[in-house]
Amino acid sequence: MRPSRIYVRGLPLPVLLLELLAAGGWPPPGDAALSAVMPWFEDPVDVLTDVDQMRRESRALDWMSEDPATADHFRLARGGQSTDLVELPWLDTDLAVLIAVNRRPGDDVAIALDYRRGSGDPAVVASDWWTDPQQCAWRVVAPTFSAFAATLGVHGRRRCRYVGPDELRVQIWSDGTGYPITSHGDLATWLARQDGHERQEPFTFVIDETTTLRLAPRRSEHVVCAGGKPVLSAGEITFTRSGDAWRVSEISNQSTGYCPDVSSWADVQTALDDAGLDHPGAFTLPIVFRRCLHCGQLNIVKDDHFNCALCDEPLPTAWNADMPGEPEAGPEDAVAVCDVVAGTVVEDEGPFGPRIRLDGNLASMPAHIRDFPWRGSRADAVRVGQRVTAEVVSVDTAAGRIWLSLAATEHPELWTFLKGLRAGDVLTGRVADIQNFGVFIALDEGPLHPTYAGVGFVTIPELSWKRFEQVADVVRTGQRVRGEVLAVDTTNGEARLSLRALQPDPFQSFADNVGVGHRLPGTVTKIVPFGVFVEVADGIEGLIHKGELTEVPIDGLEQIVQPGDTVQVFIIDLDRDRRRLLLSRTRAAHDRVGGSA
Repeated sequence: MRPSRIYVRGLPLPVLLLELLAAGGWPPPGDAALSAVMPWFEDPVDVLTDVDQMRRESRALDWMSEDPATADHFRLARGGQSTDLVELPWLDTDLAVLIAVNRRPGDDVAIALDYRRGSGDPAVVASDWWTDPQQCAWRVVAPTFSAFAATLGVHGRRRCRYVGPDELRVQIWSDGTGYPITSHGDLATWLARQDGHERQEPFTFVIDETTTLRLAPRRSEHVVCAGGKPVLSAGEITFTRSGDAWRVSEISNQSTGYCPDVSSWADVQTALDDAGLDHPGAFTLPIVFRRCLHCGQLNIVKDDHFNCALCDEPLPTAWNADMPGEPEAGPEDAVAVCDVVAGTVVEDEGPFGPRIRLDGNLASMPAHIRDFPWRGSRADAVRVGQRVTAEVVSVDTAAGRIWLSLAATEHPELWTFLKGLRAGDVLTGRVADIQNFGVFIALDEGPLHPTYAGVGFVTIPELSWKRFEQVADVVRTGQRVRGEVLAVDTTNGEARLSLRALQPDPFQSFADNVGVGHRLPGTVTKIVPFGVFVEVADGIEGLIHKGELTEVPIDGLEQIVQPGDTVQVFIIDLDRDRRRLLLSRTRAAHDRVGGSA
């Protein structure tokens, strides 16, 4: 049962956050996880662990934004009392909820939910004192809380509803439900009833809402195995005998009736562990399901190609397979993000700003301008009675409002060029301008940018896989570069590029030659409150958490090591996908056999 909506300062907390709080899946595990998402954070934060804490800490936003000196220092503004929209790098305190605050007094760091882009799944932003120590700036950590949680590896318990043909449901009454497996004895009993050759083939399985494994013979429908109810996961499973015991040898989430996400493995593992069954550490054949938001087609994503097989539109990064294939008709569904719409300015509506009456069947849904043109005054752009053409940047169905961007359509040639790009395209150009927040690229193709030095833009992390101190260590003005398109931003007129996507990843080469348990030397590069970073190969750094640095109590990590020190370390975790390397100094001290797994 999904939690009821809970509000803080009049803003609804994301459903996923409520699920995580209820299930004990929040806060995320440790400072290292947050630092990986927000590399500019050098100081630890305390993630708020309940709604009361979020309410209490978020009250500070009101008095801080009322004091001019404090508000300017922290770049806080109340959008409801402003004559203009409050945009990043400022935080609109009327539309924000704090979810993490500084652990140590005076550090002045925080993470907040930012509702300026919608109330259903707000963005996550954080204060940045690292880029410019003299001036706070609020930066986007993730476009949605769901994306933020996924990046940190925390997931709510997702129940998958049946999305297959309805006619299969009639079999439930005649075939019954799957056989529950709560112990190895249950499995042995059930397998003994199956034909010899059937035991060598994959069986149908579901994980029901009580986290119990249920089995049915091969080719059985998953919806029948589940008794027509929602499931936590579903797929196919194969068992092999190992001595006197049965173990899981192959398992996948292949179920076109439920289309579970790969992240449902956590519930599968719980069910298998509870039953005492030996199993692999993940799905041996993971299937990625996504439904196209444009045409409703259900897709199986292969080779990370997130484009619809039917219409070639981009597929969402987050799991959405249980969305209806054909959206219900209604005013809120008649328009989608990225659509271009036209209408007439009718009035200035309080805190939301100028209201646009859209043409056609969208006239009943309020629309407002979020992004104004690059040139000219705001007043000239949205005079009452004026006709406007804009791109839809957000549809808030809960509030019944559409948000538009005039900036996106201000230069039709640039808009057309950007809309023609796809993630994965490769563009070439020259470095036109280097800033402390990224690099502008003057592209060889397409129109010029009306304001910036180039239409291409590369954020600092996407310049190189290797760690560097200065951007000039990686690129220089005038240098020709090649980048892969990550995304397009029509409002800012940018093609977001990655240079490192087209470079060999040294981490993967390193991982080919080492593994967990390997002992090797390294050089301390940085000391942070939660541990020590150590370079173990050219451009490859790992983290020694402070608990793995020494076994004796200390006041500060500097008592043990200093930058530049050579230390022996032991690999305790190596994650290729996240490019994460965790090390231990204490285990290396106990280990006397070096260079072996």
